[in-house]
Amino acid sequence: MRGCMPAKTLLAATQYEGEVAKAHEVGVETGAMHVDLPAIVRRKRHLVDYFAEDRVEELKRYPLARGNARFVAPDAVVVGAGRHITADRFIIATGAEGALPANIDGIGEITAITSADVLEMTTLPRSVAVLGGGPIGCAFAQYFARLGSRVTLLQDGLELLRNEDPDVGTAVRAALERDGVKIASVLRHGNIARVYEFARAHGEYFIAMEHVDGLDLARGRIEGDRARGIVVDATLRSVSNPRVFAAGDVLGRRSLVHAAVYGGKLAAANAFAAQPVAADWPRWETHALYTSPQVAVAGRTERECRAERIAVDVAYVPASEVGEALVADEAEGFVKMLVRRDDGRVAGITLVLDDAVDLAGEAIALVDRGATAAEIAGMPHLHPTMSELLARVAEKFPAPVARGSGT
Repeated sequence: MRGCMPAKTLLAATQYEGEVAKAHEVGVETGAMHVDLPAIVRRKRHLVDYFAEDRVEELKRYPLARGNARFVAPDAVVVGAGRHITADRFIIATGAEGALPANIDGIGEITAITSADVLEMTTLPRSVAVLGGGPIGCAFAQYFARLGSRVTLLQDGLELLRNEDPDVGTAVRAALERDGVKIASVLRHGNIARVYEFARAHGEYFIAMEHVDGLDLARGRIEGDRARGIVVDATLRSVSNPRVFAAGDVLGRRSLVHAAVYGGKLAAANAFAAQPVAADWPRWETHALYTSPQVAVAGRTERECRAERIAVDVAYVPASEVGEALVADEAEGFVKMLVRRDDGRVAGITLVLDDAVDLAGEAIALVDRGATAAEIAGMPHLHPTMSELLARVAEKFPAPVARGSGT
């Protein structure tokens, strides 16, 4: 999610709201709940400033030119009012920024906000129309709904979270609808007027878009555009200007902080390496969605395995299969495991649970270290904990037959 730390800070407030709202189910009665949105935003600003100051201190070890930068030649940029910098290598890691699509007729006549605007809102809108059923749209649709806004999510089709497996989108859709979000399907082409009219009827209009802006890529002979980001090869080198490498959201991949850090380090190493190393995206693009229930994916999804023609067997267990889920009243969701048919190793684990992100650490380690389902089923897990779900789903796969046993 773009602006991960700031956004996660806001979304944490709605997670607490959800816990308070269902406290009576475990025997705890609460009084009337009040959401202090200005206090939530103040806390977000404090945390962002704290982390930003730490990063700035690290940068002070190096020469730093502050200001907007733009390419003026394939080997030169201008920063700020006119500082001219020529170099043999450049790494573009500017991230992406929100933008309002220009192809919606009449968008200037309605109140339009981006995800960046949401992070600074201290007044709750009475109604919001959210355009797009991706990670940002789903998370903030639930955020507004839980705080008390009337929310309609506009999606170009029936499926939410189309980069995930369909079962994930179905689970998140049920959660959003339970929280009062209305989901309306609109077509990608031919219904621009309908989207506009619908948004205007609902008052506020929230749009989440990302693009690379302001670098003057053409003058730097760098291939890229709003839809694709900067086009690079497997080593993160620009396909059109060998002096330039890129990392992070400008690549047009998943917006993940840990993947951006990995890409930045790799781009810096490859810029001077005699034998550059290709990026290992399937390993590093493990990701999460901070809705309730949360979604976390370690390794590949079932959809990705099909696209890459990786033969896998699939098993599920519902959250309700372990005692901790019932004790904590967190029985919603499931764990899914994908096991390669060729060697029995786990190709991916998808978690749709209230605490999916916390459990993802073990799932990532299991996939990253090449564990088999049989090994996971035999590992000890504390009882009662949600981590037992990983052993339970691994048990769904048949035990391997030992070779040379004479059977």
